[in-house]
Amino acid sequence: MVTVSNITNNKLNIPVNSSSLPSPSTEKSYVNQNFHAGDNSHNVVDNRKYKKDKILPNTFMNRMRINLSKTLDIPLVHFPRGLAGAPDYTFYEFLQTAKFPYYLGGPILAALFYAGVKKDNFKSARAAQGVAKHMALGVGLYYLGAAFAKSLINHTVKFTRGIDLRHPYAKAISTSTSHTGDFKKDVEYHTLYESSEFTRTDLMYEHDVEKSQIDTDKIARKYGVKGDVNDADQTVKPLIKKTIIMARAWQYALTAFFVTLGIGMANQKAWDKMSSEGFKKTISKGIFGRNVSLKNRLHNAKLVVNDYMLKPFGQSFKQFWHGHSKASSIVGKSVILSTAAATLLAMSLITAKTSANSHKIESSGANRQNEVNK
Repeated sequence: MVTVSNITNNKLNIPVNSSSLPSPSTEKSYVNQNFHAGDNSHNVVDNRKYKKDKILPNTFMNRMRINLSKTLDIPLVHFPRGLAGAPDYTFYEFLQTAKFPYYLGGPILAALFYAGVKKDNFKSARAAQGVAKHMALGVGLYYLGAAFAKSLINHTVKFTRGIDLRHPYAKAISTSTSHTGDFKKDVEYHTLYESSEFTRTDLMYEHDVEKSQIDTDKIARKYGVKGDVNDADQTVKPLIKKTIIMARAWQYALTAFFVTLGIGMANQKAWDKMSSEGFKKTISKGIFGRNVSLKNRLHNAKLVVNDYMLKPFGQSFKQFWHGHSKASSIVGKSVILSTAAATLLAMSLITAKTSANSHKIESSGANRQNEVNK
């Protein structure tokens, strides 16, 4: 049994409403107030977007903007800095550049099959195009499966525990300068709950943070903390750490299941009925064509989603379940059922194992008599 205890305010604990909270000892700040660049340091202009680490609005559009910025920074910022041997190259940049082959490998693999299509031989071209289509679909459903597994766990944690693993924050960076004195890199985007070792709960208490963004008392109630507990944020920190560890592990575990399911569906005959030429014409002529009314554009977009995505997706799922032989039927059913079972297991274990009801919680000070035991 794990014991989660509050610590009295006159010892180590810090009041929630404190105007200034120190950063966690495990968190290293890259903000260097005394940063200098060579002999001309007095001419350096600090062009950082943020002067200190800052929590950011957790909206869908803001997360999309941040993800786009992080993706574009891989080839435009991190790779050039790494190839040039920047002395202040960080581990974060190393992890970002490691994603580059992941982003490009799948599309290039699918493109290679299309490149081998012989236009002068109709039969071989049609067969090669079919293989290439299934390969491209497999790549697409691979990425979709990985994204869905991650999203499923994120929403489970948000609904059951009140914390959003996607909540972004900006880390202010001071890095080497060019001869003009401009900073080459001024910010890194992370999430508050990025890992169990670098959980930035300290940023929740900044003065400019909207009170409605993060409510530690509400989070404590989501975890099942009962009674009048001093410093609820300190009480649930060990539970948050456990939640992060379990969530990250299950995201990778479920990815294996959903990727297998996606690849199996991509190989079904339902996708062969989809006309590539019809799809291209609907996109180029019906949606982005000239002199097309807005009503028709929306109608054609609906047709693309329904006829070229949803219908074959549903049919491929059914075909994968039934199979085209006894062996393929067993494989299909096994993959689908194991994926469903793993999903339910992940959601139930995360909910059960991170609940305060399964831990002993000791209140501090005057609340000692309100101990909550399982």
